[in-house]
Amino acid sequence: MLAKIGAAVLALYLGVLALPVQAAVFEWKITGAFSGAGMLTTTDQPFSYDIDEPPTGQSVAGYLVTSMTGKFGGPAVSLVAADPEKGPYYASNLIYPTGTKPMIDESGLLFKNATRTYNLFASQTCGGDTGECSMIPRIGYPGISGGSRQVALTITAVKSAVPESATWAMMLLGFGVVGYAMRRKPALQLV
Repeated sequence: MLAKIGAAVLALYLGVLALPVQAAVFEWKITGAFSGAGMLTTTDQPFSYDIDEPPTGQSVAGYLVTSMTGKFGGPAVSLVAADPEKGPYYASNLIYPTGTKPMIDESGLLFKNATRTYNLFASQTCGGDTGECSMIPRIGYPGISGGSRQVALTITAVKSAVPESATWAMMLLGFGVVGYAMRRKPALQLV
């Protein structure tokens, strides 16, 4: 009997571990020539991305954005799927919240509201006395040259209140063990 219970608990635990891990969630905010705010849902695990061409080994953690909610310029926004087959103006939909500013790459994040489609991307700007270059977040309209504007971008991780699959498995296992122990306890005999 105990072997059957142990096998059932092990199957439950392994089954729950096989469930997909919840996605990472980030809050986004754009200010400047355009403004908006909302939430980004991404893949559950970051991947490592080399930030230099040619690769130098210096990398940042990147996430693929799978959905976008919020408001931009008034209307609600939604993510436009990344499609590299459509050319250079279509976004990679990657964010780098743990890396250096601007937290997006040159391909950017493609999204739309009720009126039009936008591309939030990073553009290299060089100048000043030192001639140093930096990546500046900009927003524009895909396929239209010269229409982008510089903006300020913040992307912040949001802590989730929903436990992960392994936590649920351990809780269910605990309830099962307590229930089994209560059932197996011999009844007290009054003398």
